[in-house]
Amino acid sequence: MSISALLAVIEDDLSYNIRRCLITQSLPQKRNDPENKLKLVQISDLHLSASGGLFNDNWETVLEWLCAAKPDLVVVSGDVALGGRNVDVDLAFAHRQLERIPCRWRVVPGNHDIGDNLHTGSKKNPVSAARLHRWRDLFGADCWVERLGDWAFVGVNAQILNAPELADDNLQRAFLESALAELADDTPVAIFSHKPLFLDRPSEDISCPDCIDPAGRKHLREIFSGRKVRAFASGHKHQYRAFALNGVRHFWAPAVSFVAQAPDAKSWGLRQVGFIEYT
Repeated sequence: MSISALLAVIEDDLSYNIRRCLITQSLPQKRNDPENKLKLVQISDLHLSASGGLFNDNWETVLEWLCAAKPDLVVVSGDVALGGRNVDVDLAFAHRQLERIPCRWRVVPGNHDIGDNLHTGSKKNPVSAARLHRWRDLFGADCWVERLGDWAFVGVNAQILNAPELADDNLQRAFLESALAELADDTPVAIFSHKPLFLDRPSEDISCPDCIDPAGRKHLREIFSGRKVRAFASGHKHQYRAFALNGVRHFWAPAVSFVAQAPDAKSWGLRQVGFIEYT
């Protein structure tokens, strides 16, 4: 399976509309079988709102592309709603929009959907059991394993990693360990998370809202130990980035909605709106 990233350029300082495609990359294949070629699309950080706005217009453009492209699976890597952690109608509106996707889709929640990590996220809007239950009532499971072709695509709820105060942290771990135990040892695995695994290097000891914290990374290493992890795909940073490290390809999906932060802010990748197509 290879990857081509469909990224948008910004037309001017006030526009966020998607209009052009850029960049191609590659992802390891288990076998070369043209008749079973897969097409998977990752979209992230839609920030949809029932009150409307430019971000909703971008979503309509992406939805039109999806209807024409007909992928096998769409993975949404979080922040589907603008104010979903506090605004019920935004979260419900976002769910109705995902229901318009013309193929099978899976989604993991982001900090704007269920709140941020208890120890390293925003203290104003922490994840809570009530917010998790509201998400599950609408979207279903917040962690999952999806088999497609040779691959196992695994959705992880990054917002509850390293949260012993919530029973859901241990429940997610138990579910993933059980589901992974059913896979053959040589099954290639791609992990989808809202937050990136790290910013600069896996050994960094910083704890911040921008990525999974060291304790959360340790938990994931334990869960996926012995598994053939080939990709880790995330969103959250509103930047496109792709690199390989120790046999794992890391992808940061750009936001569908907008480019974040000031032009002179530190950037790890390409700051453009868009999405990623894996083929």
